[in-house]
Amino acid sequence: MKLKLPQDKRANIESIEASVVDSPSTYAISRRRSGANEVEEALLDTMSESASLLPRPALDTPGRPRSRSRTPYDDSPTPPITYEAFKAMIGASANLMATSMGTGMLALPIAVYYSGAVTGTVLIIAMAILSDISLVFLVKAAKQSNTTNLQELGRYYYGHQGELIVNVSLVALLLCASLSVLIAIADLLTPIWQHALKTENYDHWYCQYWFVMLLCVAIIYPISIPNNLSPLKWSSSGAVLSIFLVFIFMGIRFCQHGVAKDSKIDLFVDSPIATLALPIQGLAYASQFNVVGLYTELGEHKRHINTVIHCSMAFTCFVYACFGLLGYLYFGQATGKYSMILDGFHNDKLMLVAGAMISLTNILKMPLIILPFRHTVNLILTGKEEFGLAISSLETIILLAVIYVLARLVGDLALGLELSGPTVGVFVCFILPAMLCYKADKEKWRNRGLSTYLGEEHFSRTQITALVVGLLGVLMGMASVVGLVFQQTE
Repeated sequence: MKLKLPQDKRANIESIEASVVDSPSTYAISRRRSGANEVEEALLDTMSESASLLPRPALDTPGRPRSRSRTPYDDSPTPPITYEAFKAMIGASANLMATSMGTGMLALPIAVYYSGAVTGTVLIIAMAILSDISLVFLVKAAKQSNTTNLQELGRYYYGHQGELIVNVSLVALLLCASLSVLIAIADLLTPIWQHALKTENYDHWYCQYWFVMLLCVAIIYPISIPNNLSPLKWSSSGAVLSIFLVFIFMGIRFCQHGVAKDSKIDLFVDSPIATLALPIQGLAYASQFNVVGLYTELGEHKRHINTVIHCSMAFTCFVYACFGLLGYLYFGQATGKYSMILDGFHNDKLMLVAGAMISLTNILKMPLIILPFRHTVNLILTGKEEFGLAISSLETIILLAVIYVLARLVGDLALGLELSGPTVGVFVCFILPAMLCYKADKEKWRNRGLSTYLGEEHFSRTQITALVVGLLGVLMGMASVVGLVFQQTE
């Protein structure tokens, strides 16, 4: 028996096929497959509408209707969390927190100093909420497109130009991350190195800051050459533990010292300099380049990714808000002298131990930044990720040399975050996820065929939220630039 489709359904299917064929995406094959799935859904909808005119079938069990098969857009409740799912979620949460919880936390007290105790703490919480939303945005876009990284997302929704923009943005973000980590390592290890030498004359060349940084680069170089760095991934968990221990040590010292009594504590700051807190706090949560890969690795437990994101951001926010506030209350107005708060604890053995722990784990984490950095540069220049051992060795030398020179020029962790935050930071962390999610939700409505009835100008709640987050990212970037200019001209 030949099924005859109504005219509106036939037009709907033709529009779906046309949208797949005319798509500029380089993933035309996968999109044709998704388009074919939509055609099948339209046929099933037509058959179900025809079947609704017939007498209802018998129930499977008394009082319970026959169950329907799920569709890709079924929004039924998330199934209960099993033991296997719980283990997978714990691992994914640890990786996500390891990506976001890094040396940026050490600059949070000066961010609170810029904006005030109350305003700074509220901004840390607000940045956690925005970062949580942007991570969910990226997962939505990846789920819709069935892609596995940011480059593929950019290519899928915006063609080769989108992929190029993502690659350039990632290069800038990874460069800024490399600078921040290297500066933090050198700042932390210099006093430890000088203390270990047991010399009273720190004017010797081997006691200088530049030599300690160069020594760190020499240690990082050999472990950054291999293409397979999976054995180093355990250091991410160590980094989270080290950061959390620094938070505990700060709490111990604050309980012993209390609020700074000889210094003024500002609850609010009404100067444009307060906007300098935004890039520091925003980049402290940066993990957007990693969340799509974590979503893919969850496998059969992907439906729990939102729980992973929410729990990770909530824990990170708690540690960040407490650490930033305690650091500012401990030093008061003197906080402005320390771009990295551990510098204020002179010859404090407890904090020296904390600094040594963070330095070691960050040295081991540095190759996890250098490797995607090298791959992204290769993709931009040659279209190929990796070459032989000799070329990789030469590329790593060049990258580390550039990072070393720029780190020496910047020389300040907070300044590095202030410069990178208003530009590539807000773009990768907020604007890009909003753009990808907006396009993904548009495509979802078009594939469902509902744009035929609602019109292309229809905006869903997801699209409106994406536009708001993107606009907030633009405003944060502009405000941070204004604050930076005001600080330099003051």
